[in-house]
Amino acid sequence: MILLDRAIRYAERVVAGKEITTKEVIIQCKWFLVDLQKQNNDAFKFYFDKDKLKIINNLLKLFNFATGFVAGKQVLENLADFQCFFLANIFGWRFKDKPEKFRYNDITLYIARKNAKTALVGIAFLLLMLTEQDYSEFYSICLNRELAAEIRKAMVQLLEASPLIAKHFTWSETEIGPVKCKITKSFFKPRTAESGKNNSIRPSAFVSDEHGNFKDNSNFTAMKSGQKNVINPLLFRTTTAYAIDNSIMQDDLEYMKKVFNGLVKNERQFALLYYAEEEHLWDDIGMYQANPLRIEENYETIREDRDRALEQQSLVEEYLTKSMNYFMPANSGEAFITIDELKPCKINKFDWKGREVYIGVDLAETDDNTAVSMLTYDEKTKKIIAKSWAFIPKERVEMKSKKEQVNYKEQIRKKNCYACGDDVIDYKFVEDFILNIQEEYGVEIVKLGYDRRNALSSAQKLELKGNIECVEVVQHSRILHAPIKLLKESILNKSFNYLDNKLLEINFENARQTEDTNLNKYLNKKKSKGKIDLVMSIIDALYLLQEDIMLSQKDDFTIQVI
Repeated sequence: MILLDRAIRYAERVVAGKEITTKEVIIQCKWFLVDLQKQNNDAFKFYFDKDKLKIINNLLKLFNFATGFVAGKQVLENLADFQCFFLANIFGWRFKDKPEKFRYNDITLYIARKNAKTALVGIAFLLLMLTEQDYSEFYSICLNRELAAEIRKAMVQLLEASPLIAKHFTWSETEIGPVKCKITKSFFKPRTAESGKNNSIRPSAFVSDEHGNFKDNSNFTAMKSGQKNVINPLLFRTTTAYAIDNSIMQDDLEYMKKVFNGLVKNERQFALLYYAEEEHLWDDIGMYQANPLRIEENYETIREDRDRALEQQSLVEEYLTKSMNYFMPANSGEAFITIDELKPCKINKFDWKGREVYIGVDLAETDDNTAVSMLTYDEKTKKIIAKSWAFIPKERVEMKSKKEQVNYKEQIRKKNCYACGDDVIDYKFVEDFILNIQEEYGVEIVKLGYDRRNALSSAQKLELKGNIECVEVVQHSRILHAPIKLLKESILNKSFNYLDNKLLEINFENARQTEDTNLNKYLNKKKSKGKIDLVMSIIDALYLLQEDIMLSQKDDFTIQVI
């Protein structure tokens, strides 16, 4: 049987030191080989069911890969040995007294990017849907809609490439619609990790995808609690490392390592932890440890990324987290723009009269900073011009000045900042300020862009009172990638100007950029060193300006969005 033979081969090679891998993978492989012998012992409560695994083995003959170097090829023949090991352990080990019950109910795949993690989990869930109890429910949870759709997308691609299997499934055209199995009447559905929305469901199995990006266990535990009345519950964690603090995956890793070190006993945990050890973060040993999918083209790319990261500090985080699978603290994010790059863009005056402008609003929590920015595009100079204002509560000026090391009193005197309200922001003051912009500066507000969080009510009032078209700018990397990229490029090529504003400069200096799993750039407030509200308000306005003006000027303006 191919699946079992390759699983054993992988385990034996790892234990013999013929595979460069981690301590934890070596231990997991040792346990597998030892337990294959221990199953004949009456005191050992698990056994390896070759007959049930053979069903899985034969089903995999009907699957074809959809993407990558193995696109169009049969899954079974082209699985990597570590993937066979993963599937064999999940589906093969059972309870002696309950053969329908899996031994392992807590399964983790911690692995660097580009190791077919999503495809492997997609295969596992399709197999579960075909073989588990009728009317079973399967889910994935992620932080947002786009990430939640990834495993489902992999499953659909596998089905579309596998007509002999596809005939037993149906799926909707929507990116997060259910995938249904006709044989078992089971379904798979991706879900976002929104508080309170993952209660009252009954998952037979679920996967917490990009588990390392979670800082809160609430949705994970909600899904887990829904499994109490499930006969054969399974949970999966799959993730790559992140540059964030307080990831729940870091706590999970600590627990798993205690199990591997014999400090805690847990016979139902199965974990493959592939990561570069610290002493090997910058060599080939670390590369092999974190990347068990032995594809030379991938290794060459990693080596190239490593060489560039050694010369370019801004690339270090991406290389270490995604290629070496190494968790980094949040404050290690890549600087968005340096102050030296920004200052040449400063101007002291600008004639706004008669200009069409776009307004961006970052309306914060009532006791925090709120920001408003006004942008226009100068046809003659082909430059973006920006003016920004901050708003803070009056009673918090002293506290915020000390805490943030910013002289807010000076910025208030210069009218770069306004103190309004007492302990909380006076939203009406901000609304009136925006309504007065047209008259004070002699401009016409074309559109106002806002973040729906905290600003919906104000946007509605501005539309009614000022007849201003207000547009929600969705705060997602997929949406913000283009204006963020444009802003950075405009600063670097000096096609951006801002009115003298020390507070804005501080905000730019604070800003840290990162990438999502699709390599979309975004600015993360939590990763940044301090307030970046003014920058975010510029980005909201720039999103609208770019859509209306710049993207229509193909001859004069080009931006490459990756």
